[in-house]
Amino acid sequence: MSAGANLPRYDAVVVGAGPAGSSAAVVLATAGLRVALVDKAPFPRDKLCGGLLSERCMGEIRASFGPKCAAPIEVTTYGAAIFDRERPVVRVGHYKPMHFTSRRTFDAHLVSVAAGTVRLGDGRELHTAFVVGADGAGSRIRKLLGIPIDRDDFAVGLEAEVARESVGREVTNPEAYFGIAEWGYGWVFPKRDTLTVGIGGLAHRNADLRARYRELALAAFGRVPSEPLCGSPIPFGNFVGMPGRGSTLVVGDAAGLVEPLTGEGIAFAIQSGRYAAQAIVEAARIRAPERALALYDAGYRSITRAFRDVRLLRQLVFSRVTRRAFLRALEGNERLVRSHMDVLAADTEYRDYARLVLAQTVRNLPRLARRAVTWAPSGSRRRA
Repeated sequence: MSAGANLPRYDAVVVGAGPAGSSAAVVLATAGLRVALVDKAPFPRDKLCGGLLSERCMGEIRASFGPKCAAPIEVTTYGAAIFDRERPVVRVGHYKPMHFTSRRTFDAHLVSVAAGTVRLGDGRELHTAFVVGADGAGSRIRKLLGIPIDRDDFAVGLEAEVARESVGREVTNPEAYFGIAEWGYGWVFPKRDTLTVGIGGLAHRNADLRARYRELALAAFGRVPSEPLCGSPIPFGNFVGMPGRGSTLVVGDAAGLVEPLTGEGIAFAIQSGRYAAQAIVEAARIRAPERALALYDAGYRSITRAFRDVRLLRQLVFSRVTRRAFLRALEGNERLVRSHMDVLAADTEYRDYARLVLAQTVRNLPRLARRAVTWAPSGSRRRA
């Protein structure tokens, strides 16, 4: 501790009090460690996020915060609708639950469960044996550690909370819109009083995302809402190879742990926060802080193995070469949507889902190839 500072020593300092940081803090504190949970700004606060709490996510919340932790859910749905721009492709209802929350409320709730937040703005130092970097996509902790992250695979998202009564139709299930963003998609997610309307895609392929947001709004509602937009960078399959150094670990968005197809991140943030905390607890028990990264690695790799499968699937879904075949396979195909809902519920592995999507997409490639080439009366081949 620096001279003149009046702060006690902590066993661990968690930087960032979002879902990943709160998860790490509560697991560490439950194990009896003295923890400081540090953040740059007070809660509640807004964050760009669709607010999906999958059944996988609900399980992770219970695993980290305890079986009695009740997440602040605004809407629960049991279906989904998929569109190719404004054209309906497939609808599914009465299947597995998906929950939606406001990140403003949700994050503040998790912080309150973790409790004991410390915020420093006056230059005082916290001395600790362990640090968890849970400070988001632009993580300072990750940068200080010198851990590289692939900037080309960052996405950017734009989102607005739109008053339900202003859109002119009832939205009861989440909606996904393909064909508007490049290497991404648009979404309309139901909340209690609003709809979360957003679009995201790889940053280097979407130079004017505001224009694409307007296209999404016109496809979904026939008008562009007046509510203000917020934007943010989003990791999108560019998870880091080394999630820390020694006794300093990175989790959640700081490690790039956002699912590379749909952008789901909350479940994996909470899961990685728990894995990092468990590694620190064990490293503290054996009095070997330098072993924390090695102990965290197995849990971290269990997340990224699934992400590697999804990254291959993303090529199939978003590439211009194959995306028409994917949408053709999706046409009226409730089985594919239900299978994805199974993945969100952690009832199906990503690898099995990827195999199903691949098989059904490849089946449509010859048909699309025949449609793409027509024959002129003279017998010369021309492209349609």
